[in-house]
Amino acid sequence: MEYDLERKLPVFERDEHGGRRVWSVDYSHWDPFVGASGSDDGTMQLWDPRCGGEGGECVAKVQPAAARSSVCCVEFSPFGDSLIALGCADRMAYAYDVRKMVEPLHVLEGHTKTVTYVRFVDAQTMVSAGTDGCLKLWNVSDCGLIRTCKGHVNSRSFVGLSVWRHGGLLGCGSENNQVFVYDKRWDEPICARGLEPMARPGFDHAFVSSVCWRQVQEDHCTLLAGGSDGVLQVFVGTKIS
Repeated sequence: MEYDLERKLPVFERDEHGGRRVWSVDYSHWDPFVGASGSDDGTMQLWDPRCGGEGGECVAKVQPAAARSSVCCVEFSPFGDSLIALGCADRMAYAYDVRKMVEPLHVLEGHTKTVTYVRFVDAQTMVSAGTDGCLKLWNVSDCGLIRTCKGHVNSRSFVGLSVWRHGGLLGCGSENNQVFVYDKRWDEPICARGLEPMARPGFDHAFVSSVCWRQVQEDHCTLLAGGSDGVLQVFVGTKIS
């Protein structure tokens, strides 16, 4: 579904993945009309509402894994180039050039379980998260592993991953209902804070399911975290030089 945020109404609905579950969507920064989606059907699809009939049509499709493993995450590079990154259930992360999507430009191998998230840290660095409880930072140019970050708990759920690019900080959730913050220069967390639980039946084992940094060019940072029990909590901090 796509929505008009000003009118708070759905604009159109597309079913490019044949009714299969869609895990992730993102919009291009170099062409905001172009979107991408990753699905249980094992494909990442690019679509453009300016093409075809009402709602647009799929303009490109890739299947990263031969076994049609789920594509769990898609993200366009926000740094003005034509890269798009994918995280897949085959334990790999991939990067494609959207102008020529025959083969991936980069294949990042190192996780031992499903890659749930991929994010661009800067123009030369990506970070991936997996249900092996690790964050991994990669050099985009040579696919080299820079470091592995550990400390949070993640063995089965989607716990979120976000990058505060101005401050070089990585935020992720955890299955012990805490938010963890890592500095991209180090492999251990610099901060961990728990979400206040809600007294609701059926949520005895809540976990942090989503995180998002506010992308502002200042030394004060804001991180929003959402829990599986419906809790939203805002964390604020100050960057220390």
